[in-house]
Amino acid sequence: MTLPTSVAGFLAAVFLAAAALCVASLWRRRARHERAAAASEANHIVMSVAMAAMVLPATMSLVPPVAGAVAFGALGVVWAVRLVALRAQGRSLGSAIGGDRCAAHPTHLLLSNAAMAVMYVAMVPSAGAMAGTGEHAGHGGGASSPLALQAVSFSLAVYLILHTVLTVGALVRSTTTVAVTAGGGGASVGLGTRVGRVVDAPAVQLGCQAVTGAGMALMLLVH
Repeated sequence: MTLPTSVAGFLAAVFLAAAALCVASLWRRRARHERAAAASEANHIVMSVAMAAMVLPATMSLVPPVAGAVAFGALGVVWAVRLVALRAQGRSLGSAIGGDRCAAHPTHLLLSNAAMAVMYVAMVPSAGAMAGTGEHAGHGGGASSPLALQAVSFSLAVYLILHTVLTVGALVRSTTTVAVTAGGGGASVGLGTRVGRVVDAPAVQLGCQAVTGAGMALMLLVH
């Protein structure tokens, strides 16, 4: 099963917009970033660009599935190691919901990279599909995925959907707070400052997380 062209195009645009947001955020706050936050944004840029390429028929074969699975699997391991290290140090991780800087929580990054790896694994053609047309089944490979892979995909999709719903809730609360606390006018600011405020706005960061999370969940469910 493949996604309709209009849906694929919309998702690709959303993923590229998310990548652009993380690039702008990374550049704007480069001097203030902790390395983990910068690594998080860089990771989200790579994921967003990869998903945009994966969802479009013209670009889905740019990254070999095995290479994509290995790369995102390795990134997942990196965040798993960081998660274990932080737990061992007794450091508070905070909530995986509602954070800015492209969702820097290691648990969320671990599961997001796992989702990317699973999607690339699903694109690896089976021996029978190798002789076929090479179409993206669901958004990749030619044959149906093994039951275990489908179960993992479904579990990750459920997590992403839950994360999206909770993020939307945080977005609504954030928007309400901004509406209540917004004051009157102030000194005029330049275009760069206004753009920076938009990039930094919690509503923009949360909206980006919600939409990209929903898009990733959809891709997992249709592969």
